[in-house]
Amino acid sequence: MPIVPLRAAIFDFGGVMTEPLYQDYSHVSDEMLGLVRFFLAEFQGVYHLPTGAHDLHLLETGQISYSEFFVRLCRRYAAAGNPLIAPAEAEVAVFGRDIAACGAMQDAVRQLRGSGVRTALLTNMWADGDKMLRRVAPVDELFDAIVDSSQVGLRKPDPAIYRLACRRLGVEPSECLFVDDLKCNTDAAAKLGMTVIECLDPVECADEVVRLVLGHAASDEVAGQTAVA
Repeated sequence: MPIVPLRAAIFDFGGVMTEPLYQDYSHVSDEMLGLVRFFLAEFQGVYHLPTGAHDLHLLETGQISYSEFFVRLCRRYAAAGNPLIAPAEAEVAVFGRDIAACGAMQDAVRQLRGSGVRTALLTNMWADGDKMLRRVAPVDELFDAIVDSSQVGLRKPDPAIYRLACRRLGVEPSECLFVDDLKCNTDAAAKLGMTVIECLDPVECADEVVRLVLGHAASDEVAGQTAVA
């Protein structure tokens, strides 16, 4: 249990407010799987670095566009001795699956906010990615603050972006719960004094969030509301 009472909760988007990412590539042809593996290898190699000159860093700090990212990815893939893939086809292979919201986590955030807990979305995103956020989930309804890496020029796991999220909520890091599906991001938050949850399954994690912050299972409140009705 946290030593300091939690006054706020900060959530990642992909893999926390949505179903898990980068797990199902059954829609990808054998020809395109090589490109997907190339992308994932780059992701694993550089994502944990707070800043850098890699295209992933440039994308998530708003310095290159989403389309330019895939143009450059395809060039690197071809330069490594692979077939030249059209950027539009690469985009479908990597992100072709529709992103599905996690209803259980949305309900958990509503319970926290309805109990007076301040909430924020802290996401590494590309420029104009906020349109996708709002298409997938009612983020303006769920969160008191939205911190988008491409808009602020910082990205997780840079400590500065966590501090920015805390300032926008008007709380100290020690008063915050932080939930993310990547260990490098939760590790960075923990170093600032935040209570953290590494989200491996957003449905199970939703119950853990409510239990940790409010002291009861998420399902308890739902059951209580049903009984009253």
